[in-house]
Amino acid sequence: MIQLSRFRDFVDTVLFGGELRCASCGRIADRSGMCSQCKERIAYVLPPVCSLCGTPLRLLGPKTRGEPASNPENQVCSGCAMTRHYFERARAVAVYNGAARDHIHELKYRARTELVAPLARMMAEVAIGDGMAGECQCVVPVPLHPEKAARRGFNQAQLLAEDVGRLLGIPLEVKALQRQRSAGSQTFLDRRDRRANVIQAFLCPFPALVSQRNVLLVDDVLTSGATADGCSRALLMAGAAKVYVLTFGVSVADERDWFKAPGSSLA
Repeated sequence: MIQLSRFRDFVDTVLFGGELRCASCGRIADRSGMCSQCKERIAYVLPPVCSLCGTPLRLLGPKTRGEPASNPENQVCSGCAMTRHYFERARAVAVYNGAARDHIHELKYRARTELVAPLARMMAEVAIGDGMAGECQCVVPVPLHPEKAARRGFNQAQLLAEDVGRLLGIPLEVKALQRQRSAGSQTFLDRRDRRANVIQAFLCPFPALVSQRNVLLVDDVLTSGATADGCSRALLMAGAAKVYVLTFGVSVADERDWFKAPGSSLA
């Protein structure tokens, strides 16, 4: 009942101009739909970042001596140094820990769909700031397997993609990707096993939807990049020109890559 009440308050505010309440905690919020206290708890991704997956970097080694490099846009994290990605680059709002993880878990596992609007707004801002928003002609959500979608009742990636596409003015192509087999839970799989598990799990049943178009692929979290690569591979095989990835959270697979920004909650 509390969740329903918060959702009604949010809708009433948006439609009828009432006092906007935070979609996460219920406090007074700003135009984004989230209050300043909840925003301050998020560990935002700050430069330097991996030029491929967008992981925040703390550049190590004899050449950098632990200091950010003078040309950080060309740096890659330890995972991407060993992986061939099918997407051009990925960018995220926050490191997937603490408050960012809590928000995603509330959305996915407690059906707190009122969180979609503020999360999508932050994602759209990242896409604009990075420049990928201006390069893409369609938005495609990462699909769930039909059985999982039926159990959950919604696909959080699709909800985020709908709002991101609307905010950016880019058309949504929900049918562009299909999950042809379930990869099961990947929570306890390492990077190599995740990639092998999903790289051929997706197909593009309607190639005309993406042919010769730059695609903005939207998901909630980028972990190893395996799911994004599986989707990107299917889209490119269907004729897409390029694929860019946008998520709310990004996992730091190797703590040696972490760049601790002043005031962040990174450990």
